[in-house]
Amino acid sequence: MFKKINIKHILILALGFFWCSAIYLTQQTYLLNFCDKEFVNMIAILYGSLSMALGILLYMFICKKSKNIKLYYVLFSLFAIISSFVFFGTENKILMSICLCATCLFGTAGFGVGYHFSLLALNIDKEYRGRVFTIGYGLGSILTYLITLLPNKLYGSISSLIIYVPIVILNILLVYRNRDLEIIKNEKYTLSYKKYFISLSIIVLLMSLLSGISTDVVSTHIFNIEGLFANTRIVYCIGLLIAGFLIDKNKEMFDIATLISFVFSLLTIVLLNQDISVNIVINLSYLFVGFFVVFRTLTFVNLYDRKKGSFYLCGIGLMYSRIMEGILVVIQKDLIRNSTLLIVIETLMLCIVLWVYFLYYLKNNRLTSNDRLKEMVLKYKLSNQEEKVLNLLIQDLTKKEIADKLFLSVNTIKIHVTNIYKKTGMTRTELKEKCILRGE
Repeated sequence: MFKKINIKHILILALGFFWCSAIYLTQQTYLLNFCDKEFVNMIAILYGSLSMALGILLYMFICKKSKNIKLYYVLFSLFAIISSFVFFGTENKILMSICLCATCLFGTAGFGVGYHFSLLALNIDKEYRGRVFTIGYGLGSILTYLITLLPNKLYGSISSLIIYVPIVILNILLVYRNRDLEIIKNEKYTLSYKKYFISLSIIVLLMSLLSGISTDVVSTHIFNIEGLFANTRIVYCIGLLIAGFLIDKNKEMFDIATLISFVFSLLTIVLLNQDISVNIVINLSYLFVGFFVVFRTLTFVNLYDRKKGSFYLCGIGLMYSRIMEGILVVIQKDLIRNSTLLIVIETLMLCIVLWVYFLYYLKNNRLTSNDRLKEMVLKYKLSNQEEKVLNLLIQDLTKKEIADKLFLSVNTIKIHVTNIYKKTGMTRTELKEKCILRGE
């Protein structure tokens, strides 16, 4: 788990999330000196969220067109810092709002997050991605909370750039030392892949709406609880780490836990409106939201394994969430006041999520032995010929039978088999257990 490359990407994610989320909070705090709270919420949550979504969309577009995506990452990160200096250098609320949105769009909350998630897909083995993502994201979340404890003169002013600028530069250096993303050629997606992508998109969009509504309901209670913000950050990180471990070790259990978390989001609305165990309910709500954060990210990151080259889609789950968060700002006031209507809406959406999950997503997401074989080939970098030999080897064919089928000599097959054992570190029996699904 703690290999050099894993630690490097944990740092990239932690630093990237820390500076984009912390400067986002700093700009909101500073903007309150010139505007009322309703205006700041509208700019930060509606336009800020949509700017983040637009940044991820811009990343996907550039991936299709450019041969040097890394250069754009560096330029946009620097541009985000410049826009932050302009933000603090003016008292015009319109210009400040534009700068806030520019930071969201070009920084590691928008364009940069798409790039970070693609690095995760390309450089981290699938069996570690959940933990690398959640440790990095969790560290960034804790650091964001810690910076809010600083005096307002440092945290809520231009002085905060003394902290943020070195963090951005360090983040750029870590990213720049990575190999750049591969150039995407024209791809033809199969019908089953398209169906899987559509069903996954529907699920994440509905989950984003459910999560956004629940978060808004929680936010109406949380400010009445002194010091709870610190506790929720810790609980949130615990939820992330549990979810990250489960998705790496037991995907089926992770999916079940994610669905349960959305059942609890419905209970959150009921329990909070009854004023029952507010502290416990809110902390559990933050614990469970970590499962959705991992689900919306890693399921799209892992699309890269299903279709080589689709890494540019890695940030699309977060993009869906940002769009929903922005839309909810427009309707949240009237919606939250009517708890009965809120419960009905949540129940209907939850039923649709379960329906799509069991009828479409689960069916299209089910692994086959061929999928397992492809994963082994990608993970251990087996050649095309070694893949063919492995496919026959796990079917209990002898070296002579494999040689006859592939029209090669027995000695050549022996060399390929030896290379397979050496690269994977497994015996024939272990390879069979890894590649063959029972009941197929």
